[in-house]
Amino acid sequence: MSSEKGEGTDPKLRNGPVVERECTDIFCLLLFIVFTFGMFYISGYAFKNGDPHRIAQPYDPDHRACGVDEDVADYPYIYFANPTNPKYLYVTTCVSECPQEQSEPAPTARHNKISHLEETKTNSKLPSELKCQPNSIVKSCKQNMLSTNPEEVVVIYNTELFMKTVCLPTTKQYYETVKDKIDVETMEKVSNDMITTKWLIFGSIGISLVLGFIFLFLIETLAGCVIWTLLFLLFSVLIAGGVYTTGYYYALTDPSKLPASAQAEIDAQTLQEQAQANNVNPKNYLYIGITLFSLAGLILLAVCCMYSRIRLAIAILETACDYVQANFSVVVLPFVTFFIMLLYFIYWFVVALYLYSSGEVTNKPKQLPFGQFTFTQNQKIFANLHLFGLLWNSSFIIASVEFIIAGSVCIWYFQQGPRAQEGGPIPLPTAIGRFFRYHLGTVAFGSLILAIIEFIRIWLAVLYKQQEELIKKNKFFEYLFKCLMCCMWCFEKCVQYINKNAYVVSNMTGKGFFHSAKEAVFLIARNPLRFATVGGFGEIFIALGRGFIALLTALFCYFIITRTEKFKYNVTYPEAPALLCGAIGLVVGSLFMSIYGVACDAILIVFVMDEEMEKQNGKGVALCCPPKLEKFLEDQ
Repeated sequence: MSSEKGEGTDPKLRNGPVVERECTDIFCLLLFIVFTFGMFYISGYAFKNGDPHRIAQPYDPDHRACGVDEDVADYPYIYFANPTNPKYLYVTTCVSECPQEQSEPAPTARHNKISHLEETKTNSKLPSELKCQPNSIVKSCKQNMLSTNPEEVVVIYNTELFMKTVCLPTTKQYYETVKDKIDVETMEKVSNDMITTKWLIFGSIGISLVLGFIFLFLIETLAGCVIWTLLFLLFSVLIAGGVYTTGYYYALTDPSKLPASAQAEIDAQTLQEQAQANNVNPKNYLYIGITLFSLAGLILLAVCCMYSRIRLAIAILETACDYVQANFSVVVLPFVTFFIMLLYFIYWFVVALYLYSSGEVTNKPKQLPFGQFTFTQNQKIFANLHLFGLLWNSSFIIASVEFIIAGSVCIWYFQQGPRAQEGGPIPLPTAIGRFFRYHLGTVAFGSLILAIIEFIRIWLAVLYKQQEELIKKNKFFEYLFKCLMCCMWCFEKCVQYINKNAYVVSNMTGKGFFHSAKEAVFLIARNPLRFATVGGFGEIFIALGRGFIALLTALFCYFIITRTEKFKYNVTYPEAPALLCGAIGLVVGSLFMSIYGVACDAILIVFVMDEEMEKQNGKGVALCCPPKLEKFLEDQ
């Protein structure tokens, strides 16, 4: 593509992406395949040695899973033998059925709030003995309320079955003790609300899609207006902040310098007394005001100096909309990716459950009746590899879509403008074919680097959490850890940006990841302000799009839940399903806007490459521009 010094784009690319290609980064592709087989081995180990029922089921004080382990296989429910005090909720036993008044039907798993709570009283209708399996703490299943040892107390009270595992008290005093530990009411109400609104939640996917297309239309028609409005608002806010802080400074030091109208509205003496009482230095407000005015001046200067680059950013944003409209089938890609990712996450989560349950139950005394596991060294290694597999595979799937979209943009771009050739390849199918035939290794390489960085970030966060108390005792190590985590975050963002640009260059040149990443960095270094301006405004629009789709989806669902008869009186917490709809809107919006973001990056890179090639050819102007970019060049 260019010389070793990165002096310019290879003129051989004047007609678009190269056709004759070879398989790239084969070693990394083979490594990815070997790693995938390793993941299958770990899955086999997990399925062979794990049992997720051991996680879901409660445990008695002897760390036996109720309804699962051999001695308590016929006792699937956990019963709190001494619920008189939260300190003794570890005094539990596995029971075959939850005790109830004899006149009542057999317990069933409930999802609604308890219809009535009884006062604590002796009830002759209750059995005098639990149908339980004794353990090292609860040694007898008979009622014993007279013992002075809290661990020997066994109280028999009326219960209902909760979540098919816990005998939940209906006695008011005991219910209040237990519910604080497992948050009973909120879990029940929220789960019931989700079940009631399940079809609306599924429908929020369609709502999000419609909003995405509306936002796409708004960008195409109002991109320039929105960018200039954002710049004006930012400038105005800085000026207003500067006026306020400097005015506050004069109010504290010399109110006579303020305008007469301002002097009439403020109580300068009270402000001065409050500042003295709070040890506030008035000069701080002056310094803040000067800083804000300076920033406003810098923004005004930047707008004047970068006017043409801002207009280029607007043109590229509009061109990205043209690309999506001309290749509308590309919209399907992120959603296919979403379902692939969803299936993969389900598979990964199931394997993780089996892998976690393959550990041994801890023998720590006096634990609440929920399982805690210990693991061997091999199991810990498998867990780390399983986590890394999640990072690498998810990065690979996302990068694959980015590579394909970037490839279709490259083909589409060179089918525009004066030198466009009719009857060229169809952009999207051609890009998909080239990816699977030649560039799987390139994407595996880029996603591997990103996965390694994300894995290091996760382990730094885990290490910080584990040693938080020790680290906070030494300020140097605390700042060092935080600085290191911040640097890793910045490094990850840089690698993500370089990867996206490298995929565009690889689509153009047919080269491997390292060569393409190097050329992408050289290209950015030759045009730093263009990439900074377009990238900055592109990120702003992508963030606006995500927020627009997520917020309006959540508000629309909330409006339906609180205004329609079907949901109005049947949903306790409308905020919960509305937030879930908003989360779905955020996912859909992110997928939808990812097309737009990759298209913007790819169009800018190809435009700059086109311009550099024409400069080498003596033209000086890019000749394969889509209409919006062509209009920008004509106005220059």
